[in-house]
Amino acid sequence: MKNTLKIIVAIVTLATLSACEKVVQLDLPNADAIVVIESQISNQTEKWVVNLALTQAYFDQSGIAFVDDAQVYIEDNNGTVDTLVYDADGNYISKVEKTCVIGDVYTLRVVHGSKTYTATEKCFYQDTIDLVQSYYLPERNGFIPVGYYVFEKAREYEPDGDFYLWNIYQNGNILTDSIGYLIDSDEFRETGFFNISIDPNDPLKDIDRGVFPRPFPWSFEKGDSVTVEQLRISEDYYNFISEFSTQQQRSGTPFDPPPFNPTSNISGNAYGFFRVVNISAKSVLVTE
Repeated sequence: MKNTLKIIVAIVTLATLSACEKVVQLDLPNADAIVVIESQISNQTEKWVVNLALTQAYFDQSGIAFVDDAQVYIEDNNGTVDTLVYDADGNYISKVEKTCVIGDVYTLRVVHGSKTYTATEKCFYQDTIDLVQSYYLPERNGFIPVGYYVFEKAREYEPDGDFYLWNIYQNGNILTDSIGYLIDSDEFRETGFFNISIDPNDPLKDIDRGVFPRPFPWSFEKGDSVTVEQLRISEDYYNFISEFSTQQQRSGTPFDPPPFNPTSNISGNAYGFFRVVNISAKSVLVTE
């Protein structure tokens, strides 16, 4: 009898709580659509792509509003102008494969309706990655558990003021998407991922003498193919990524920073970023 009474009370309580529910319709104002521009050109030989879209109302479920009626140009500091042609899904593509030249400055110009948007970036030099090495860590080291790890050894062309982004691929699948962006700079210290002082032929010997190679933050399996892609980026893009990552890490607590749009390098009140990067890459097969 007591158990039956408890069940009845629980049902009545749930029904009462359910009856208290009320659907609130939020009347959010619709702001004017803003152009979003995303593009990356590099020292890799490929067709240049610029993607254009428009911001939409919060409750708009109609899909991405791509821009298909703009004029898009990329010009270098030597006066060479490339006119990009619309393809699909907001993508404007160069007619031929291109590569950015180290030291040259590139300006993106987008004309949409009565507005013109521009952005400028430089192609910076970087030394190539010397090597990418794997090793097996047999004992836990601080926060790093036992497992197979990969690190790179590289040098810097300039002593300071360099900014980098890394993409890590495991068997062809990108891993850096799982944690956001992997970035570093030598603005205030040596870039940690370069591991300049490590002997790649015997990293465990260096660990024994207290010099621990800074690995990329994933463990791997023996036999994995791992590719490290190192991008030399501008300070403006580094700051853009940092701000974007801050917003990605918001957890809904009172300690979160206020929401804001990352600082774009595109004039004319547009969102997004036009970036010019220098890419160096090497691969390794994970072994003992």
